[in-house]
Amino acid sequence: MRPDCVIVDLTGTAPPPQWGVAIDYDAIETLADSWAGTAFEVPRFDYPGTPERRDESWWFDYVTLSVSVLACLWPPAGDEVWHVRHDDVWLDDAPGIFAAFSRMLEPDTANGYRLDLERFATMTDAQAADLFAGKGTLQLIPERAEILRTVATTLLERWDGSARNMVHEAERNGTQIVRLLTETVPGYLDRPTTPAGVAHFDKLSHLSAAIMAAGVGWASAGFSGFDEFPVYPDYMLPRVFRHFGAMVYDQELAQRVDHGELIERDSVAEYGIRWATVHCGAQLSAALAERGTPVTGPALDYKLWSIAVLGPDQQSFGEHHRTLTLSY
Repeated sequence: MRPDCVIVDLTGTAPPPQWGVAIDYDAIETLADSWAGTAFEVPRFDYPGTPERRDESWWFDYVTLSVSVLACLWPPAGDEVWHVRHDDVWLDDAPGIFAAFSRMLEPDTANGYRLDLERFATMTDAQAADLFAGKGTLQLIPERAEILRTVATTLLERWDGSARNMVHEAERNGTQIVRLLTETVPGYLDRPTTPAGVAHFDKLSHLSAAIMAAGVGWASAGFSGFDEFPVYPDYMLPRVFRHFGAMVYDQELAQRVDHGELIERDSVAEYGIRWATVHCGAQLSAALAERGTPVTGPALDYKLWSIAVLGPDQQSFGEHHRTLTLSY
């Protein structure tokens, strides 16, 4: 059967070992033993740089736009990490992206803020450079500008000027929000055809849906369908799984990652890393449930991301892989 006719079972099967990544299931069991009984908090995504007051009239637009370019935040070798100044503090990574978009919010008496989608739909590359102005290097700014133009245009034309209409059509169900983002909003399609079949990674779609719900209150705001989300295949989670021995790179891939060499986009090595990330997350979730510690997808993902980016031991986790892509 042709690969484009097969959907890869990312959670239930491991990537082919010849792609460079192996799974150590004993290491997953050991990690589950150490985390059993842990309280996994549902993420609030209350990053520095985000507005404290969040109204649905603009919050879903804000998230859809900002998360569409929440990717590739590492600099080229030798360059400084990109930062944005916000309230006299320099922010990097996700807080930096959100701070950049917070600068685009306009005061609104009724809803606190408003966001002008037309400004993004007509954004030039130079205006995108101004949007992300800070210090350090943010790669792929022209490509980010193109994504923002197409996302804003889609919200204006396909969703009648508001991502809230998309959320309403999805009936506030996380799985359906992911589907609509992926299928209708350019920049959110993350389903490459690999030699083993089509891989539904959908990283930014899952993250966007979760941040939308978290920003206005999860279940208290009527959202559902998030518990079974997979973990999101990005740069940081593989560091955690590799650190704990759950993901094992072959010698060639390990050397390339450790030396900061680029892993080509749409290569089997890249597919293998991302597939193994989702698979390890699913296996860890199942192992925790067996130990009486059920955990939702967003909560497990946030735990893994937090210790990789914010945790006291994050410097010991080694290098992340580097792929020039705006999918994650």
